[in-house]
Amino acid sequence: MFATISMTVDIPVYPERVYRAWLDSYEHSRFTGHPVSLSGRVGEPFSTLDGKAAGVTLVSTPFNRIVQTWNLAEFPQNQPDATVELTFEPTCTGSQVKVTQTGVEAGSTRQMMQWWEDHYLRPLRDYFDELVGDYPADEGDG
Repeated sequence: MFATISMTVDIPVYPERVYRAWLDSYEHSRFTGHPVSLSGRVGEPFSTLDGKAAGVTLVSTPFNRIVQTWNLAEFPQNQPDATVELTFEPTCTGSQVKVTQTGVEAGSTRQMMQWWEDHYLRPLRDYFDELVGDYPADEGDG
């Protein structure tokens, strides 16, 4: 049986900036700390985290939404790819990024949420916190 998980993270830059960073190989590798092969184009494959995660970008709505298939090396071999949707919403201090993953083994939802926190949500927030410093998004980071 499979489940869906959702997590959010507040980022101190506008949605456009986070969206671009997610789909840019150089910047994606900067916030994850691992090499990334990613074109950002719909239908194109990607790999990240030293090849431990791979998939295809299915939907790319500029500055608003990204949908990708994801297959982690940690998934059982017979498990179908998961679908990951990212949405980017503006806030008064930057943006809120919501990550929703469908196709998570029902018994491993906590571990998968921790995986996202450790490998993506915290590193993404820390990356932009360091770039922005004391200048929040509403003071011209956009």
